[in-house]
Amino acid sequence: MKYLILVAFAFFSIQTTQAQTTVGVLTKTNAALDGYTFFSPFSGTKAYMIDNCGNLINEWDRGTRPGLSAYFLDNGLMLRTYKVDPIGPFTSASNAGGIELVDWNNNVVWNYVINTSEKLSHHDAVMMPNGNMLILTWELTYGDELIRLGRNPNEIAPQYFMWSEKILELEPVGSANANIVWQWHINDHYIQDYDDTKDNFGVVSEHPELFDINHPDLNSNNSNASRDWNHFNAIDYNEALDQILISVRNSDEIWILDHSTTTAEARGHTGGRYGKGGDILYRWGNPSAYKNAPLSDQMLWGQHGTTWIDEGLDNAGQILIYNNGNGKPGTDFSQVQILSPPQDSSGFYSRESDSPYGPRVAETIYGDMSSERFYSAYLSNAQRLVNNNILINAGSAGRIFEVTPNREIVWEYEIPLFGDFPATQGDNINNNSNFRAYKYSKDFKGFDGIDISAGDPIEVNPKPCELTSVTEKLIINFDFNIYVKENNLIIEGDVHKLKELIICDVQGKVLAAYVKDFENIQIGDIDYFGVCFVILISKEGQRLIEKILLRT
Repeated sequence: MKYLILVAFAFFSIQTTQAQTTVGVLTKTNAALDGYTFFSPFSGTKAYMIDNCGNLINEWDRGTRPGLSAYFLDNGLMLRTYKVDPIGPFTSASNAGGIELVDWNNNVVWNYVINTSEKLSHHDAVMMPNGNMLILTWELTYGDELIRLGRNPNEIAPQYFMWSEKILELEPVGSANANIVWQWHINDHYIQDYDDTKDNFGVVSEHPELFDINHPDLNSNNSNASRDWNHFNAIDYNEALDQILISVRNSDEIWILDHSTTTAEARGHTGGRYGKGGDILYRWGNPSAYKNAPLSDQMLWGQHGTTWIDEGLDNAGQILIYNNGNGKPGTDFSQVQILSPPQDSSGFYSRESDSPYGPRVAETIYGDMSSERFYSAYLSNAQRLVNNNILINAGSAGRIFEVTPNREIVWEYEIPLFGDFPATQGDNINNNSNFRAYKYSKDFKGFDGIDISAGDPIEVNPKPCELTSVTEKLIINFDFNIYVKENNLIIEGDVHKLKELIICDVQGKVLAAYVKDFENIQIGDIDYFGVCFVILISKEGQRLIEKILLRT
């Protein structure tokens, strides 16, 4: 009987929680940028623009899933990569194949497909000031070629090929064509110390400008690492420096390349403004990848959303990184960081001989304090806004929030979608992951000539839009860090403040409930596999909902 009473109370608690604001705008203060937020969810086929109340400003229904990036541009168009049915063996959630420009009224202005038996675009593309685009592309490299380049034959994927990385610069032509006006290929920039009878043999630690073709992290548990061995997941362009910034997820690094080269120079090791051809000008995040430091010096873990900060903003010219923290030692948690590379006024990067590229650490601007803990294992990005706040997209959780330089959350939004289907206010949401999110001020150039009017929020039964005091938000919030480790549900925080803990599935069904002994919860006692929600209820009635993954 005692157990039945506990379960009944748990269901009452769930219903009470669902009556709260769980989707859409969770926090809105007057310290947030007065503008419009753009996002294109990973599992849906649409892109959205909303205002600070979550009211729909525009919706683009594209009929295909993003693949993965989408941007609203200063010319009023949306640049979007999209998924096609791949002809080749590129089996990844990060597939694209198509890229398009779409106007405000959802009309396609231009599109282009990179999808052959040996080549497929993926993840990201960026518009350049000259109207061209840089796009990430996979290209098959077969076993015989890999061995010639110096790859250990025992480490070649069973399919006897791997997905090499190529960057293409496209010049749009007409409405459905493009000229490839520049390209760079990773296969031209390897080093290896495995076989002195093969190409690229040398001392890896003496050549940080090259990538170790036998770098062991390529066989990590990162995305399709036995095939997708680099996994570039972000690209940005700096016109003043004529440099390209890329995020290399599977070696936990960012790289900078010289775009001023010709395509011929990009295949070699000399030429271009910086004299190194297509070699790496700068790299940071994991110096063990070029054998200049032990693995313990690694600073990035599965990072996404790497960009230069625009001129006129705080930290202009420095690099903003969403450091996912996927696989970092200890507790997994994400951080937003700013990196200031050692660089002179001409754009050259310095490095002390036989030492890793500096700096030793990046500046963390959000996420390193226990009260700020949040986590997205994949996807995600951050953006410096024109008011110098930071917009943070915790992509896997579908949570977008804006923080001030003082680290106060001044706007917060839970994407209210199950794929393309609107959630109802109070739902425990899932399947709302989002690759990138961006916020634009109302005077952003891209809105010129567009008649903007606000519709209703996306979610069903939305709550009224009200201002929240930052101080009140901080007072009613209570901090706990929740995660699973070695069959235990770990709760970091003052558990003496807790009255109840409930674990439920995504439909709200109670899996377990506890009213004491919160420090010894065995998840092996819970007959469930998959995403669930942990609901903490304090003695004062405060609530915290955390999405976790149970493996039992």
